[in-house]
Amino acid sequence: MTIQAVILAGGIGKRIAPLGINKPKAMFKIMGKPLIQHVLEAVQSSGMVERVVVVVGPEDQQIHEFLAQNPPAGLELHFTVQEQPLGQANALETARGLLSGAFLALNANDIYDPALLTELARKGSQENLDVCLVGRAVDEPSKFGVMSFDKQGCLTGVVEKPQKDPPSKIAVIGLYYFSANFWAALDATPRGNTDDQLERAYTRLIEQGGGGHIDYDGPFASYKFPWDLLTINDLMLRRLSAPCLAATAKVSPLAVLDGNVVLEQGVRVFENAIIRGPAYIGSDSIIGNQTLIRGGTSTGSYCVVGFGTEISHTIFGDHVWTHKNFVGDSIISDNCSFGAGTITANLRFDEGPVKVQVGDKRISSGMPHFGVIMAEDCRTGCNAVLLPGTKIGPNSAVGPGVVLDDDLLPGKMALLQANAYHIKDNPLDIHKLSRAERMKMLKG
Repeated sequence: MTIQAVILAGGIGKRIAPLGINKPKAMFKIMGKPLIQHVLEAVQSSGMVERVVVVVGPEDQQIHEFLAQNPPAGLELHFTVQEQPLGQANALETARGLLSGAFLALNANDIYDPALLTELARKGSQENLDVCLVGRAVDEPSKFGVMSFDKQGCLTGVVEKPQKDPPSKIAVIGLYYFSANFWAALDATPRGNTDDQLERAYTRLIEQGGGGHIDYDGPFASYKFPWDLLTINDLMLRRLSAPCLAATAKVSPLAVLDGNVVLEQGVRVFENAIIRGPAYIGSDSIIGNQTLIRGGTSTGSYCVVGFGTEISHTIFGDHVWTHKNFVGDSIISDNCSFGAGTITANLRFDEGPVKVQVGDKRISSGMPHFGVIMAEDCRTGCNAVLLPGTKIGPNSAVGPGVVLDDDLLPGKMALLQANAYHIKDNPLDIHKLSRAERMKMLKG
């Protein structure tokens, strides 16, 4: 049995700013590959799909160009354009003429076990369902669409973001099986609020008795906010089962590679460098003397981790250069350069979750350790400090000695004018902070 798939790769991605200004969400690289390539590899691994329709936005030529140059083996690939960001239902509608029969609908920014696609396609087909959803238990159902069930455990509907008495804690995640009857349900569903037309259409199918679901507790991450990339990176690195060194990689006998470390072709690791896996070092990168890479780090190609640099739990794009820096729990896009002594602070004094400005709101990342979000083509001067949760737009610069506590818009430069500071009473009992607990974690 084979089935078709639609991959939704459009959308503006306002919540991921500044990372989405110059690059579509689906084109951000993790472990040397754009997210959409990881999704296509999952589709390939499922063994259930032969034909794929990729829905892109009008400004997403990068996706089309990349896949044209790197076509997925064994998949018949087609493209369609969603001219305006009118929601998922409208995105699927643009692919309608390229589909026949049942299909899977997937997001281009989600990571999961490829076996889930196999199970989803088989269940939908074998049980002759009109819609099959994938559910996952969550701690805060009020933030999701959650499933409702009858006494026999059969799916009866989906309640969007219930604020009181949620019908369950099983949230809908963005993988769907639809029969050809989906289109009639969509046609019968007024557009109204474009954000929920898809949900209202498949709820109609469920109420007509054609719905089913799969409970899934395996690995899953979705790129909705910038810090989600760190979760995706963690999931991808956990898949490493052994070290892997390309034939052209060169490692000094005085360097230390510990755990599952991947070195791509042309990588050079110099004396006294330490890389603790899981870690991925992209092609033709240089890991300099007395450097430390740890905590689950992924670098792009042509990176230079210069002398005396420590990198922890961080993603680098291509062509990122450092020298005597600390970069922790951060996301650094392509063509960025750190002046000597620049550090990314990644822990608040009170050790609470780091907050990030998203649109007109400052929201919690939910992460006690979180550094900086830096878009493409940025530079920092010597001894700059980038405080937790700071966002730096593309083509921007942070001058020497600047302590950056505000987001920096694209094309801007922050320069130090005067060494000014304010002294007040310290409200924190630093002696009682959780230093002992952190030491236990470090010792394992």
